[in-house]
Amino acid sequence: MLLPSRVNWGVSFNLDATLIYLGAQLQSFRDGEVALVIQESAPRLLDVSSQAEAARQILSQPLNLTLPNFREGDPGPWTYDVSVLVNMLGVTIDDSSGTAQMKVGLDRVALRNTLTELKTFVDRQPDNARFVFNDGTSQIEPIAVSTIGRSMDVEASIAAINEALLRGEHTVALSVSEEQPAVADTATGAELGVVQLVGEQTTYFYGSSDARIQNIVAAAERYHGLLVAPGETFSMGSVLGDVSLENGFAEALIIYGGRTIKGVGGGVCQVSTTLFRTVFFAGYPVAERYSHAYRVSYYEMDASGSVDTNFAGMDATVYFPLVDFKFVNDSTSWLLMETYVNVGARSITWKLYSTSDGRSVTWETTGPSNVVPPPEPLFEENSELRKNEIKQIDYAAQGADVNVTRTVWINGQVYFTDQFQTHYQPWQAICQYGPDTEDPEKKARKNNQCLSPSN
Repeated sequence: MLLPSRVNWGVSFNLDATLIYLGAQLQSFRDGEVALVIQESAPRLLDVSSQAEAARQILSQPLNLTLPNFREGDPGPWTYDVSVLVNMLGVTIDDSSGTAQMKVGLDRVALRNTLTELKTFVDRQPDNARFVFNDGTSQIEPIAVSTIGRSMDVEASIAAINEALLRGEHTVALSVSEEQPAVADTATGAELGVVQLVGEQTTYFYGSSDARIQNIVAAAERYHGLLVAPGETFSMGSVLGDVSLENGFAEALIIYGGRTIKGVGGGVCQVSTTLFRTVFFAGYPVAERYSHAYRVSYYEMDASGSVDTNFAGMDATVYFPLVDFKFVNDSTSWLLMETYVNVGARSITWKLYSTSDGRSVTWETTGPSNVVPPPEPLFEENSELRKNEIKQIDYAAQGADVNVTRTVWINGQVYFTDQFQTHYQPWQAICQYGPDTEDPEKKARKNNQCLSPSN
């Protein structure tokens, strides 16, 4: 960008004044000439040489943007070459003081767009340290350090960049405010009120595929060592984050759109169900809970692998952000969560540590009622299968209603009572067969697949 070294006076044609002279000449009924009325105006700026030098200074070298208080693992620095700065250079005229002044700098709109993109990398929430409870010493031990939160002020950063460039500085710290985490890794259990085990539950997943087990492990890891503040409503989905292949999850069976299909994250609900049970029996209020569309045997298994109908209606599903599981730490102490997956035993255990306030739980269940048999199996052709090949892609389940009532006591007095009502849909078995398959229903029965409820 080049700034002119000399200035020119402006000229403008005054139409109204010229028409007045022209009208007077016409009214005289004589030949004559009418001169156009031209007005000259002085330029608002007479000397721009200083700003030309400022522009050359801005473009003299690349711009480097950094984070203040840079720590290992932080993003940045970001470097913008001169060729990029040329396209961002802008000129403004400020006459607020009565004297017009030209200011050269990086265009605020272009700079704002650039910094808004950077803000997604810079900003982060503060994270508390993570701990485990040493049952031998009754002390907490850090397993992950705390992190300081950051928030970039885009407008303040724009001003800081332009001011620094005009001073000849090309390495500029962004304007960032920091927020300290509530719990540092130096915290003690006594300070947090994390001094004893207050809840523990285990669920089982015998017969799970390798992919489903991988998802259980990946999801459980996200909660190990996590702290829940006094009074906090804990959202399981917000911690779970993006369930994707890139984040360590695999494709396994999920319930979606009225079908059991393959999808990323199948098995995560084993983890949410375990948390629900732990919170339920520890006596904490449940703020949000959804059951599965149909009864899934994994969520009703006991330690022997048998189905215990007392666990019907004791499942919880998470499909964030649409479906979440939330509970409230209504105590005055912090709550520490630990998760342990024993792949060999096909079990997951969730532990809660805090300070007991004397609460206990009694509960009763109706068990499955209003039982409805599943529909007759559905057989459908699949062109991707071979002739006479049968593949079962969904499994029958009875529909039912379950009502679970919980009473939470504190030192012999009723603290609160709540109910968990669950409606399970009757679920249809579905088998697919290859083209030209003869009597697929007979072949399925022979393979013990998609049997009729009446069989």
